[in-house]
Amino acid sequence: MSKGIDTVIVIGASHAGVGFVDAMRRNGFAGDLLLIDRLRGLPMERPPLSKAFLSGTSDDDAHLLRSADWYERQNIALIDGVAVSDIDAAAKTIRLDTGETHAFDALVLATGAVPRMLPDAVDLSGVHVLRNPDDAKTLRAATAKSDSAIVIGGGYIGLEVAASLNKSGKKVHVIEAADRLLARVASPAISDFFHAIHSQHEVQLHVGVGVASMQSRDGAFTGVTLSDGTSLSAQLLLVGIGVEPDMALARIADVECGNGILVGPDMQTDKAGIYAIGDAALSPSQAPKIGDQAIRVESVHNAQDSAARAAAAIMGVASPEWQAPWFWSEQYDVRLQSAGIVPPAGGAVQQIIRPGKREGGHSVWTFDGDRLCAIEAVRDPAGYMLGKKCLDHARAPHPEDVANPDFDLKGFLAG
Repeated sequence: MSKGIDTVIVIGASHAGVGFVDAMRRNGFAGDLLLIDRLRGLPMERPPLSKAFLSGTSDDDAHLLRSADWYERQNIALIDGVAVSDIDAAAKTIRLDTGETHAFDALVLATGAVPRMLPDAVDLSGVHVLRNPDDAKTLRAATAKSDSAIVIGGGYIGLEVAASLNKSGKKVHVIEAADRLLARVASPAISDFFHAIHSQHEVQLHVGVGVASMQSRDGAFTGVTLSDGTSLSAQLLLVGIGVEPDMALARIADVECGNGILVGPDMQTDKAGIYAIGDAALSPSQAPKIGDQAIRVESVHNAQDSAARAAAAIMGVASPEWQAPWFWSEQYDVRLQSAGIVPPAGGAVQQIIRPGKREGGHSVWTFDGDRLCAIEAVRDPAGYMLGKKCLDHARAPHPEDVANPDFDLKGFLAG
């Protein structure tokens, strides 16, 4: 363990922050752990917020990251409903918005990300984002009083919310400015698959078209006019156009930032004793790249992995073995599992579709030349696991072999 580390403060209590304090205790840290979160209540899982939590099909407590007694058993002080207003990196202190101050030996920024918002929608009632449990509760209450919704953004959050609202009987429009759904994160084959699924469920998809203007009455959202002249009306709007890393506190502490809080492989910033993890952090030397550009990965896996790396660095133990970044999404009765990063189309990038063993199951393998970049699987957990192992061990079968359903991928990995 790093010498002189007796008190560790963590700002942000979502997957990264909770994962970090858990890893510290599992690695034998016996000092003080203080976990601070601006949201009130016990920290909750984020993936269900657009699915079971939003639909109200499960008990909210079923989505807690940890039970209340877990924090007590692990001797973790959780301060909720309070924001950090200042960080003095030199003095190693933080100040809360209550005026209370706390000293630290190590500070971990798990501040996450904040949703982007359309400027014309900022002051309108009936406009929602979905990032945290408070957002989900507000949206859930609004949908209970509405029968129609517009979703701007055809990424995973937008499509998951659209599926949840559709299943609850709402009329849903999805607007995506790019030429396909999931354009930034998925292969064209997976985009086409989910386009078809949503169309079959009678979600109205408007792809390759933007929002020209926002419609309102008495300060309340009533609809949009699209760039092709189409007018759509609805009782509520969800804006799902991505997020920005929350770097406000890092900048107060004069920590170096770029497209995220910049950290080394050990998740330490340029300020000794200050670390950053989760969606807000970017380690340029370790992050996946698109071309020469290192990118942040916004996922539960990244939150947990970066938390474990920071805890290992502080405790002086070995870091976890590298894994390809992975992600999953559920829409209707379909689960997508993906690992790796799908590169933009062009050059030697190609996708190979491999049938799965289950009915309707398949996997999409993306190659850049002979290099395997990503695996995406629908109703095909076996195909996903084989592809992920190939990525984790940097072993790429030839694209022609992947295209051959008789090719023994298990044997390939064993060999």
